[in-house]
Amino acid sequence: MKQPLTTHTHLHPEVVSLQPFIESLPRTFDTEGTPLYQGRNTLKAFDTPAGRVVVKRYGKPNRLNTYVYSFFRKGKARRAFEHAERLRALGIDSPAPVAYVECRDRYQIVRTSYFVSRYTDYLPLTHAAAAYPQPEAETILKAFARFAATLHERGILHHDFNQNNILYHLAPDGSVQFQLIDTNRMSFVRRASRRDCITNLRRLSCPAEPFLYIIGHYAAARGWNVDDNLLRGILSRLLFERRQQIKSEIKERHRNAKKQRH
Repeated sequence: MKQPLTTHTHLHPEVVSLQPFIESLPRTFDTEGTPLYQGRNTLKAFDTPAGRVVVKRYGKPNRLNTYVYSFFRKGKARRAFEHAERLRALGIDSPAPVAYVECRDRYQIVRTSYFVSRYTDYLPLTHAAAAYPQPEAETILKAFARFAATLHERGILHHDFNQNNILYHLAPDGSVQFQLIDTNRMSFVRRASRRDCITNLRRLSCPAEPFLYIIGHYAAARGWNVDDNLLRGILSRLLFERRQQIKSEIKERHRNAKKQRH
């Protein structure tokens, strides 16, 4: 018999009218809404009386993290909400956080969680990186380099700083606005070192040419030596990609070993 779960919700004060919708998510998420992404986590769009929102249901963590997020550390949904609020307070745009939901069992272990934010029609940075070196793409990537410099100068480190989590909008006047999403894994530090910044940028995962273009303009925006930082960026990215490859190989061997045991 399935254990009943207790739902804990937290809403932004401006959208208390959405309380019934937020509380219904554990019952309605599987059957309602428009799917946007299905993977380890699931994203859906919902039309509500307060406008269109995006709901992210987080996948089940491993057993250790289940206990960590239940008793020792804030859960992913709560961190995504609080980090989005903090970013906006620091002048960095992120889709407005609406609410987070945690569903706990009778032992207070978090079994499911949801993060709700306003819907955005901004595009992921992958579009601009794929179109490089077209002039419009160069404009967007150059503006992004300045945006990344601003983040780091303010001590903001997004630990999932890949192209899909950076959204942009190119306005008719040629200005570019950016938003950060997937905000649960972030650090806010007093001062980000040069090594911290380069390490953060290597996560962009875009092709080599636009990556080097971004690194060059980022270094210029910071007043750093461009050639020196291009070299640092290349070496850091190569090390990162090799490490990711090794991790993938270990996971694959682990999966194969499990199949053989069964």
